[in-house]
Amino acid sequence: MRNPLIPAILALLREYPGGISEFDLLKQLKTQHPELKRLAEDFNLALFRQHFLIMNGLYQLQASLWQEEQLGLTISASHIQLVQRADLELHNSTELNDSVDAKLAAYYLDWEEYVKTDEEEVERLLDSFFKGIVNADARKEALALLGIEDKAPSKDEIKRRYRKLAHDAHPDRGGDKETFISLRQAYECLIH
Repeated sequence: MRNPLIPAILALLREYPGGISEFDLLKQLKTQHPELKRLAEDFNLALFRQHFLIMNGLYQLQASLWQEEQLGLTISASHIQLVQRADLELHNSTELNDSVDAKLAAYYLDWEEYVKTDEEEVERLLDSFFKGIVNADARKEALALLGIEDKAPSKDEIKRRYRKLAHDAHPDRGGDKETFISLRQAYECLIH
């Protein structure tokens, strides 16, 4: 399916020859295509769909520019730019197929990914992302501070342990403010 945003995306890329961020591209597209603001009732799902449509358009454009016009397109969240094909590092087909870029392109070019992703899936993706950014050492320290030996405790177990320790360490009950704050930080680290 040909993405209807492609002409607007290409026009914006030509308008910004030094490149543009995905955020700025989205802002510009929303002014030209107000329907982008109404892709879903759920904020996170709407944001996912906006992102997906932009990335799908970029990857469709990348493939057609490469084949038809000898232009290239560099794509990252912070910088999207039209470039001369000669300016891009040339990859052989094996390297491209194994690359992260090729895997991202395959994902965003698959309309089924757009269709099948609902509110629950976006929530799962966000949870996975946030869990992934928590430093493993910070997680170990948080578990130790809460006195939890299980490396994969349930949310209920984390809450129970946090509440008990926070109750005892609460400054209003004669506990130490710094300990109370440390417990809360440990809880936040583990619960998200």
